[in-house]
Amino acid sequence: MEIVKTITGKCRMCYACIRNCPVKAIKVVDGQARVVPELCIACGHCVQVCAQQAKVVEQEIKKVEQFLASSRTIACLAPSFVAEFHPAWPGQVVAALKQMGFAEVHEVAFGAHLVTLEYRRYLQEAGERQGLISTPCPAVVNLVSKYYPRLLPQLVPVVSPMIALGRYLKTKLGPDNRLVFIGPCVAKKGEAREEEVAGAIDAVLTFPELKEMLAARQIDVSACGNLDFDSEPAYLGRLYPIGGGLLRSAGIDADILANQVLVVEGREDCLEFLKAVNEGKMVPQMVDMLFCKGCINGPMQENKFSSFRRRKIVAEFTRQGLEQAKPKPINLEGINLRREFHDKTIFFPRPSEADIRGILAELGKLTPEDELNCGACGYPSCREKAVAVYHGLAENRMCLPYLIAQLEKSNLHLRQELKVFQGQFGQLVGNSAAMQEVYRLIEKVAKTDATVLIRGESGTGKELVARAIHYHSRRSEAPFISINCAALPETLLESELFGHARGAFTGAVTAKKGLFEEAHEGTIFLDEIGDISLGLQSKLLRVLQEGEFLRVGETRPTRVNVRVLAATNRDLEKAVREGSFRPELFYRLNVISIWLPPLRERRDDIPLLARHFLEKISRRLGKEVTGFTSEAMDALVRAEWPGNVRELENVIERAVILTEGKKIELGDLPRQFRNLSTGTSGWAYTRGMSFKEAVTAYETSLIVQALEESQWVQARAAEILGLKRSTLNEMIKRYNLRPANKKANTNK
Repeated sequence: MEIVKTITGKCRMCYACIRNCPVKAIKVVDGQARVVPELCIACGHCVQVCAQQAKVVEQEIKKVEQFLASSRTIACLAPSFVAEFHPAWPGQVVAALKQMGFAEVHEVAFGAHLVTLEYRRYLQEAGERQGLISTPCPAVVNLVSKYYPRLLPQLVPVVSPMIALGRYLKTKLGPDNRLVFIGPCVAKKGEAREEEVAGAIDAVLTFPELKEMLAARQIDVSACGNLDFDSEPAYLGRLYPIGGGLLRSAGIDADILANQVLVVEGREDCLEFLKAVNEGKMVPQMVDMLFCKGCINGPMQENKFSSFRRRKIVAEFTRQGLEQAKPKPINLEGINLRREFHDKTIFFPRPSEADIRGILAELGKLTPEDELNCGACGYPSCREKAVAVYHGLAENRMCLPYLIAQLEKSNLHLRQELKVFQGQFGQLVGNSAAMQEVYRLIEKVAKTDATVLIRGESGTGKELVARAIHYHSRRSEAPFISINCAALPETLLESELFGHARGAFTGAVTAKKGLFEEAHEGTIFLDEIGDISLGLQSKLLRVLQEGEFLRVGETRPTRVNVRVLAATNRDLEKAVREGSFRPELFYRLNVISIWLPPLRERRDDIPLLARHFLEKISRRLGKEVTGFTSEAMDALVRAEWPGNVRELENVIERAVILTEGKKIELGDLPRQFRNLSTGTSGWAYTRGMSFKEAVTAYETSLIVQALEESQWVQARAAEILGLKRSTLNEMIKRYNLRPANKKANTNK
């Protein structure tokens, strides 16, 4: 029975409802604070404090409209109505209700008078019994039933005024009459449906609901006539919405000096008192409790008068009633004004200390000093929030200091990253003609929202191009999200991209946002796009065309505004011909295509890249390595680099780690690089090689020097070396030697 609901999407994660909920009956799911009906006592405080009006009370207007249209319907007006509709006369409210279609209008204060009579009888039966708790308030009853079940025997087993009046009218007027309670209380909606008292009241309206119905009929209460109630005189029952009103009407003296009969009102005092009684620290003879400092301050009371003025209005209305009517006997034969109360507690296992410490550790709270207990999450202490997380009622990251710290780190990282990428083209390094063409394309496409397909071999820096496009676009301050599509199986990749609903598959214990949602207003980079399945390709195409997708396990689409950049090292045209890649997706991705050349086709950039990586890696490792020997650089320039720029970076990192000098030497490079330099000789050159490898390396070095000297004219080189041309040609093929300049003539 969900009396208070959250409007999904309106909750803004301020956690005011958690802070003000006396029993923390709020569960946070996906950042939305939702009421847990099994834990809620229906006090309505969360509705009052929600600045976004995300919390709403269940409405019964439609039900009451049906009653008015088809049945004889009676209005039961709570005693606090005089404070709500003041300065209108009480009789004008009665007239307005009858104009709406209610056959009769009764004061619930008369039900309070009946309860007073029943209290007197019960107290005579109880004799000198101690620790009795009297209350007409269903929120207090819910509080005891759900959180202090040991005190259930202390509750005076008498119904509330609403139920008393309902049972009285159903007996006197017939069960076919529909009774509608109207008041400021949220908890009354739940009380009317409780199995123990069900049937006495057929519907419950709050004052705002009544005003909505009046407005729909264009009925102005202040313009109505003045009619009398249909109920019998209420006497002191009209005092019930004021703290201590029940005791006053029952003739019980709340003597402060004796401290045996107490009046407790307000949520803080009620909680403190019940806790003390539950622990045996206080046992008064009797206590009268109201959760809202009197019903005149109920959560659905909209009149802006002060509590003191409301109290005065109710007291004056009571005084007038006493002057106009004298008490007379009431026949209560056949009317049961007693009830029972039942234990409604929900058992939650207590987490171990290790569980609590583990939850706190996720937020970096490793010592007691880290537990700030700031209350921003809504819980009074970090440990209490950790317990709520353990029970599934809270999300661990509902921690303001943690989120601020993470935000500061994120902002620092983004500023540093942005500073890097706000250079001409970020971490893209190179001055070759091929790279100049790449830069030109980046400048053009960055200013648009066009989809870009970045192509090239693995390790050429496709993600760096994507980042450069993003950080030079108008989306630069929004997220840049990157994912390698080849790294995950299809089912996990779909969940990562689009998210999933709770329970969508085994292990989906909570709902999860996908990367497309995380990248909203920003850019998502899909690396290795050519490796995704055909099924996932169709879902990706929907995002590109419609700007919407379905979370796994959901049927309602989610809309996003995301720029898509994709990359692949596959031949997508061939994949389209073979049927492994959807042509419509290819054409949608290939709006703009940027080709990144392999490193072997831009050897002029290798010295620049090598020095860039050397500086970056030396700084990170804390080593003072200032450059390369000519032999080492020559070998780097001549290498084939099948792994492209990524392989070059790894080779430089290895060399920085191994070198013992200020410069990277040839011997610091991997063994396969050492026979590539034309200017190397001696022991340093062959360090770490076997005899056979050293001879081979030396032979290669001599041949390369002769070929370079003769500009790769083999006949002239053979003459320099004193070899036959056929022998030299065979050795060139054996050692796979090729000139750095492909235009050199090798056939002469």
